Amino acid sequence: DLRAMAGDVVHELQQRSNREQRPMQVVLESLPELPRVFADPERVRQIIDNLVDNAYHYTPGGGRITVRLSQVKREVQVDVIDNGVGIPLGDQELVFDRFYRGEDPLVLETPGTGLGLAVVKTLVEMHKGRIWVYSTGRAGDGSVFSFTLPVVSGEILEITETSLAGSR
Repeated sequence: DLRAMAGDVVHELQQRSNREQRPMQVVLESLPELPRVFADPERVRQIIDNLVDNAYHYTPGGGRITVRLSQVKREVQVDVIDNGVGIPLGDQELVFDRFYRGEDPLVLETPGTGLGLAVVKTLVEMHKGRIWVYSTGRAGDGSVFSFTLPVVSGEILEITETSLAGSR
C-alpha cells in the first residue's frame, strides 16, 4: 500500500522540518484508492525515504516537497517533486552513478557518499520498475525523481490464493 507508506514518510518529514526549525511544506498527492504493488515493503520504504530525504537536503528552507502517487497503466508511479537547487542538464545522466555528487554548494555542504541514488536505482530495477529524473537544469527550479512499480495483477493474486487454499 504505497499511499499509506508515502503518507508516513510525508508525516515524518514534516515533523523533522518542525523539529529542526527548517520550515518546509511537505505534501502528499494521491487518489484515495490506488492498486497495491508487488514489492518488498522495507525496500520500497528505503527508496521513498532516500528520495524524500534528498529533496529535503537540497531544498532551501521555506521550500516545498510533493510526493505524488498515480496509476499509469499496470504500474504505480511515485514522483518526488521539489523546488530545490535542481540538477544541471549535463549531470542528470550521472546522478544514479555510484559516488557521484553534484557541484552545487548546497550539495557539497550536505554529508553523503554518493551511493544513495545508485542503491535506489538498483532496488527499483530489482522490483521490475523504472526510475528517472527530470530538471530544467536551472538553479532553483528543483527536480522530479520518478519511479514505477508493477501493480499486483489478478493472475498473481489467483496463484497466491490457490496456493494458500491448497496448503490448508
